[in-house]
Amino acid sequence: MLMYEIDRNSSDPIYIQIYQHIKEDIECGLIKSGEKLPSKRSLAENIGVSVITAENAYAQLAAEGYIRSSPKKGYFVQRLPNIPEKREASEDLAQPEEFFAQNNDVPELFPFTVWARLIREELTMKQTTLMTPAPAEGVFELRKAIAEHLKSFRNMNVSPEQIIIGAGTEYLYILIRILLGDRSLIAVEEPGYGKIADIYTSLGMRCERIPMQSDGIDVEALAASSADAAHISPSHHFPTGVVTSIAKRYSLLGWAAEGRYIIEDDYDSEFRLSSRPIPPMFSIDVTDRVIYMNTFSKSLTSTIRISYMILPMPLLKRFKERLKFFSCPVSTFEQYTLARFIESGAFERHIRRLRRYCRSKRDRLMALVSENELFKNAEVSGMSAGMHCLVKFDSILSDDELLERVKAMGLKADKLSEHYHAPPDEELHTLVIYY
Repeated sequence: MLMYEIDRNSSDPIYIQIYQHIKEDIECGLIKSGEKLPSKRSLAENIGVSVITAENAYAQLAAEGYIRSSPKKGYFVQRLPNIPEKREASEDLAQPEEFFAQNNDVPELFPFTVWARLIREELTMKQTTLMTPAPAEGVFELRKAIAEHLKSFRNMNVSPEQIIIGAGTEYLYILIRILLGDRSLIAVEEPGYGKIADIYTSLGMRCERIPMQSDGIDVEALAASSADAAHISPSHHFPTGVVTSIAKRYSLLGWAAEGRYIIEDDYDSEFRLSSRPIPPMFSIDVTDRVIYMNTFSKSLTSTIRISYMILPMPLLKRFKERLKFFSCPVSTFEQYTLARFIESGAFERHIRRLRRYCRSKRDRLMALVSENELFKNAEVSGMSAGMHCLVKFDSILSDDELLERVKAMGLKADKLSEHYHAPPDEELHTLVIYY
C-alpha cells in the first residue's frame, strides 16, 4: 500500500507530488523493479485524492519510463539500470558489490525538488531578511522550528532561546570548551567515536576514557575519575549500539548534579527503526546539568553543516555574557530554508522515507546473515536503531580475516577494536557492519 502525505498548500500540483513520491521510492529501491502498483482507484483512496489525479501521476511516471501499463493487469515498475534489486544471498556472494551505503549520503534520497522550491520561495519572500546577519544563536525561525520538532518527536519542552545553531558539531565543541573553561577534564566513552576525543584534545582539553558496560558507561569508573563533564550517547552508543538503562541515567544525573555537566550526543535519534525514540536524558534532568546536541548531517546530508545544541539555563546565561559577539557560522539562506523544511512537514516525511530505506538495507543484511556459513552462531546486536550493527562471530578466524571475508561480500565494515583508544590485546571476533 502506498501512503503519502500531500501538501495542499504547495505550488506543485497534487499529481506532481504523488509522482515525485513514487519516483523517489522507485529510484532508492523501496519500490522494486517488476513490482505491481496499486490500481488508480486504490491509490486515490489511500491518499485521499480523485482517481483522475492518481491517473495523471501514473501517466507522468509512464511517460518517463518508470512504470508500464499492462492491459487488464495494472501498472508495474519498469526494470531500470543502476537501481539495486533484492536478490538471494547466494547471488550477492557470487558477485560481490558495495550494496550497502558507505555513509548516509545517498543522493537519491535527498529531497532536491522540495529543497529547491523552498530556496526559491525564501529568496522571493525574504530578500531583505536574508541580507540581515543572524544573531550568535542562529535565526529565531530555525530555532523555533527545531523546538517544535523536538516537542512533537522527542517530547522535549525546549525554549528556542536555549538552542544554539552551529556549522557542524566541531564548532559547537569550541563553544562548549569556552563555556566549561580550558582546564576542564572531559570523560569520553571507550570504545567510542574517536573524533570526539580528537577534537576536544585539539582544543586544549584533557580527555579520560571511561569503559562501556552492557547498560551504558561505567558510572563507578566515571565517579572515580576527576572529570568535570562527560560526553556520552545514551540513546544509541557508537559503535556498540548500547542503550543506557534508566537506572544508570539517573545515576549519571546524580553524578552531574554535583557541579558537573553531561553532554548528551543524540546523533542518530531519528533512526529508531523498531520502536519509538528513546527519551533523552535532557527531558529528565531537573538540575540543569545536561547539554543536548544533535545534527542534521545524519538525517539530511553531511554536506549541510547544520548542527545545534540546547544549553541548560546556567550555561545559556554564560553564553550570553561571554559569546554574544560570535557570528553564527551558518548562512541565513540555509537556516531559513531548513526552518521552512521542518515547518512544512517535509522533514518528517523525509525521515520516514529514510527509515524505510534503512530498514530495507537492514533486512537485506539479516537475510545474508541467515544464509551465510560465516555468520553461523554469530551474535548480532544493535539492529533496532541507527545505521550499523555489531556482529560477534563464533569463529577461529582472526579479526583481519573476518573483515576481509565480510568486505568480499560487498559489505562496509570495520573491526570493533579500531574504535578503542587502547585496543585489547586479544582478538574480539567482532565487527561493526554498516547499512
